[in-house]
Amino acid sequence: MRRTLSLLAVLVAVAGLTSGIAVAAAKTPKVLVIGLDGARFDKLMAADTPNVHALANRGYVSRSSLYGSGMAPTVSGPGWSTILTGVWPDKHKVKGNSFAGNDLASHPSWLARAETANPALDTYAAVDWTPIGDRILRTGQDRKFVLNGDSAGYEKTDEQVAVDAEKHLKQDKADASFVYFGQTDIAGHEHGADSSQYEASLRTDDALIGRLLAAVDARANRAGEDWLIMISADHGHTASGGHGGDSPEERMTFVIAAGGAVPAGTPAVAPKIVDIAPTVLRHLGIAAPAGYDGYPLGAAPSDVFDTAVLKPRQDETGVPAGVPGWTHDAPGGWSVRNASGMPAGVTEWQGWAFTTDDFWTRTAPGQQREANARARGVFAVADPDEWDDKGSPSSRGTFDSSLMSPSLDVSGKSTVDVAFVSHYRQEGTQRGALTASFDGGPEQNVLAYGPESGTANKGGDVLSVPTSASVKVPAGARSVKLTWRLYAAGNDWYWAVDAPRLTTRVRGWRAARTAKRDRPRPPADTTPRRTAR
Repeated sequence: MRRTLSLLAVLVAVAGLTSGIAVAAAKTPKVLVIGLDGARFDKLMAADTPNVHALANRGYVSRSSLYGSGMAPTVSGPGWSTILTGVWPDKHKVKGNSFAGNDLASHPSWLARAETANPALDTYAAVDWTPIGDRILRTGQDRKFVLNGDSAGYEKTDEQVAVDAEKHLKQDKADASFVYFGQTDIAGHEHGADSSQYEASLRTDDALIGRLLAAVDARANRAGEDWLIMISADHGHTASGGHGGDSPEERMTFVIAAGGAVPAGTPAVAPKIVDIAPTVLRHLGIAAPAGYDGYPLGAAPSDVFDTAVLKPRQDETGVPAGVPGWTHDAPGGWSVRNASGMPAGVTEWQGWAFTTDDFWTRTAPGQQREANARARGVFAVADPDEWDDKGSPSSRGTFDSSLMSPSLDVSGKSTVDVAFVSHYRQEGTQRGALTASFDGGPEQNVLAYGPESGTANKGGDVLSVPTSASVKVPAGARSVKLTWRLYAAGNDWYWAVDAPRLTTRVRGWRAARTAKRDRPRPPADTTPRRTAR
């Protein structure tokens, strides 16, 4: 009997401990996203902004870059639409501050998605740039506080936004909230990002943020809540003031986050502002839609190209010496092969190279390299346009270079699936080809770009497009290599490739479940103020 009672006591104790763990893990998720219009990341972090720094120190912080010409200008309409919808401008189609031709109805904000998925959530927005409230956040909030900073002055309306948001965050359920401040953009336009006025505005932003964080900490049930706090911006500013163009300073944005499942520190591969929406939904326990362009922070798939070791400029003297880089040394079993007769040009672009957005877009701004928004970290580029800038090699021959994958085992498989992000501009006789070679045999065409309307690019540009294709495996084949080749090019354009994913499958995986345990799984599918914001 005593042993029975002892065992019962142990079970009760374990149950109590387990129950305690479950209660501790079941904190209520809450989200606050703060938007700072026109706040340049480097200036924000260099200023006396203790609240921002404290959040960054206990969480996640990274600079990021926007799109540019070819996708959208660096103005507020596209910027806030991207942050709030989780898709790039080529999907939500906000290409300026007029919002003409937008498709926001097909891409609702994360607030609206949260409200739809769980109507019991308390959703809220407070903004003083009216197009956010009137256009982007048309519906999907239980309460929306909208002021007109353009007419009333942003110093005044930012304070009013802060007061309303403080009350909401302290007293209401406040499950998902977005709060926007606009005065820093005004300081940038009127005085420039290098001015003392711009710095003072960033300090004001920081004080407002501190008040919001204090309101969160003052909640009656703060200990039982798991708060995800995020801060970002829609664009940067030039030193003398203004934005809308393709300079690194205008394209500069950032993601700061703390709480929930967000990893701490600065990531090796920078996030994108489209990652904010899926991060919010993950924290709230809501599935992100398949059409999102972003990933929850810390969940973006790995990419072998990101392991490339980059070096400083050599011939591209317009790029600052401290900005890495580029390399022709392919990582992870990949390789680069140039045609034997290809003349020498700019060293960095002598055939396929591995590079970053920060390096590549500085070589020749405003030529739609900035629109390669879906590429992350390091990607591969064949750029005959830049190659031809040293000694005009196109006068002596053509650019012809191939990027080759490692060998992939296809024994017993029926199909090879390939997926990648493709960023291609067409000019002249330039051609691009994706081919497959089984067991070292002849190249089989998989995809072809060229000047003709019948090619995959229809004779035009393919800007940052997720691309996929399938190849049948010949009977008895044991291996395959995929090759991306850019050729017949002179002083033409370029082809950038990122996140290549090669998978195989066998026949019948889509068929009925006749052998559930053994069935292979399918591959994973992974200006004036109002017009110059």
